[in-house]
Amino acid sequence: MRQILIAVALAVLVSTAGCAAFGGGGDAGPATSDGGVVEANDPAADATGVNQTVRLSADESVAGSEWTSLSVAYPRENFTVESAQHGNVSLGVDTDDDGEVDERYDESHVSGVNNNAYSFTVELDTGYELSAGDVVVVEYPAVNNPAEPGNYTVTATLNDEQTTNGTVVVE
Repeated sequence: MRQILIAVALAVLVSTAGCAAFGGGGDAGPATSDGGVVEANDPAADATGVNQTVRLSADESVAGSEWTSLSVAYPRENFTVESAQHGNVSLGVDTDDDGEVDERYDESHVSGVNNNAYSFTVELDTGYELSAGDVVVVEYPAVNNPAEPGNYTVTATLNDEQTTNGTVVVE
């Protein structure tokens, strides 16, 4: 079974064309040196229904394969992950690491959005072949922050092949 990848922060749910849209004008933001970023739209402790954005830079382990999944796992004792509909998850790829999403995908490319209490997995049929350095961007709209402020380590997995740890900051 595919690991659960969490993608965060959906500011705009659906564009006028019925496609999922990225908040912030499509700014994907550059990947960090650890290859991944998880950012909460609302970093407040105890915030509910928080949009979170995952940015994960593809490495050689997934280069040449189709983008088929992204999973995110939060510390189970701290976060709660709610379910999200296909159309509420935004997907894209920044192909040149300039901070702009170059390839966008909508709910028709999502074959499944699965979650449990502390993680989620988005399964995809994009037809997009990943290259090393591509930054995949997923916005997931339904994460409840922990009651205690702090830096929390999360695990993001791309295509069940590449796993990266990132940090979510809760204030």
